[in-house]
Amino acid sequence: MDKLPRRDLKILMGDLNSKVGADNTNRELVMGKHGVGVQNENGEVLTEFCTFNDLVIGGTVFQHKQIHKTTWTSSDGRTVNQIDHVTIGRKWRRSLLDVRVKRGADAASDHHLVVADLKVKLKVYRDRADRPSHKYNIHSLKDKTKAEVYQSELRNRFSALAHQPEESVEETWCGLRDTWKVTCNEVLGKKTRQQRVAVSQYLDTHQREETAKERHQPDPRPATQARSTGPVLGAEPTGQEKHQSGQEEIHTRPQKKAETAAGKRDMKRLYEITRTLSGKSKAPSRSVKDKNGETITDEAKESARWAEHFQ
Repeated sequence: MDKLPRRDLKILMGDLNSKVGADNTNRELVMGKHGVGVQNENGEVLTEFCTFNDLVIGGTVFQHKQIHKTTWTSSDGRTVNQIDHVTIGRKWRRSLLDVRVKRGADAASDHHLVVADLKVKLKVYRDRADRPSHKYNIHSLKDKTKAEVYQSELRNRFSALAHQPEESVEETWCGLRDTWKVTCNEVLGKKTRQQRVAVSQYLDTHQREETAKERHQPDPRPATQARSTGPVLGAEPTGQEKHQSGQEEIHTRPQKKAETAAGKRDMKRLYEITRTLSGKSKAPSRSVKDKNGETITDEAKESARWAEHFQ
């Protein structure tokens, strides 16, 4: 343990013949309270070792049935102990998801199989092969003109490489790689991520569909009372136009609120605004009736009726 680097993930496991028990008083950082039995002398040595090396006894941390914690059974089947342990560095304690005993494994031994689940977050691997960190826009090759330009550019660059003197395999590979990268950067370009459609665009589309439906409905008024569409240039806005602009502002206000809620991941608020704009409302609550079938209007009597019902 002393020879291991400090930052390494340290796991000590095996048949240690140590009963640590269920009492973790003054040893909360080393073990949990889900051990088995009473601590023996080897258990004291193990807990002191774990305290000195900053280890946690995993089998005492997780709550399981007794049969899923005892790791050894005597030949007569009367005595059971927890003497096989899996310990892990306290720095990596959150990576240990579970420790339990698998009694069904046939290991030709009076010890049961102890299994620990680990989930380790590894650092990002930095590729040292000088590969690009982005993708090229290969979908542009569906355009015949773009594909012809790309092929001619590659052909010209490869023909220039063919006239160069013989080189080593590494130098040849670097030349081919650089040719591909330069050609892709100049002709294809980088691939851009497609952003999701904003909520306001969806709501604007919904509003345009509703407006289109209204236009297809016949106008019940006579033709002489038909209104002219569009504002008059140079004229002051009438009261009706002001009302229409105010109505547009009222309609766009919930759209902005919905877009803000979507940006904050507040899905509850977003669904509420969407239901309000779509005109969908919740089903009305049913009335409460007494034993005679008459509707109860008093709130106190309604609560008493509910209490009587559940009793």
